[in-house]
Amino acid sequence: MTILGWVVQVVRGALSGTSFLGAWIGSVVLAVIVFPLSRLRHRRQPEVERAAACQRWLQRAFVLLFDYMRLCRLMDFNPRGLDASTPGPRFVMVANHPTLIDQCALAALFGRLVCVAKPLLFRVPFVGRILRACNYLEGGEMEGLAAGLVVSRALDRIAQAAPLLVFPEGTRSPPGGLRPFRRGPFEIACRANVPVVPLLIRCEPLVLAKEMPWYDVGRRTAVLTVTRLPVMSPAAFGGNAGSLMEACEATFRQHLGLLDPVDTRKS
Repeated sequence: MTILGWVVQVVRGALSGTSFLGAWIGSVVLAVIVFPLSRLRHRRQPEVERAAACQRWLQRAFVLLFDYMRLCRLMDFNPRGLDASTPGPRFVMVANHPTLIDQCALAALFGRLVCVAKPLLFRVPFVGRILRACNYLEGGEMEGLAAGLVVSRALDRIAQAAPLLVFPEGTRSPPGGLRPFRRGPFEIACRANVPVVPLLIRCEPLVLAKEMPWYDVGRRTAVLTVTRLPVMSPAAFGGNAGSLMEACEATFRQHLGLLDPVDTRKS
């Protein structure tokens, strides 16, 4: 690498660091000032509406974060003006998970979403406060969403017109690939009889993937895109969560140009 290339890498790594620093400072401001004031203002409203108000504040914060990353030419994603329509107030949104900030992108785009997060995140200072204020759900570590308590709480959220966002792989996707889907989100959709809204996320060139350091952002601006795949109805699969899961995973694999997982094991 030339000296100029090394300098560019160092500068871009430093800019990436300022993005994470800004996100951390923003989380402190939201958790300590904005969310308590918001919940005080909406104290006479039901809990789901107090959480929705916090989700809208979080949406604004994420939009600003992506504005900054576009300004620094780290990542090109602008949720403003993108289609944020949904099939009503009750649905289960599922997406692949190539980067660390996929949830940020979807929250910036759609705003009112209840996400399923790992228990570890609820114990992170300030971040945990934000997740609880937004009424996010604490999911399992490795067992997925099949645990009855998580499913029951998710059904309660949907019944209150709080749509659910789940990454069915359970963790970030392998670079250029897709992990096997877990049954949980599809079980929830079938039990609640609500549509599944699949979203395909791509990041080119890939950054912030699993086991990629935060400062490794390359020399090109990463372009993050969110593509809508056809909405899937549980009724079309006879309310069978397993069949719905398999069909949804197959759709993602087709659009990503991946082999069927069975074929992969044979090769």
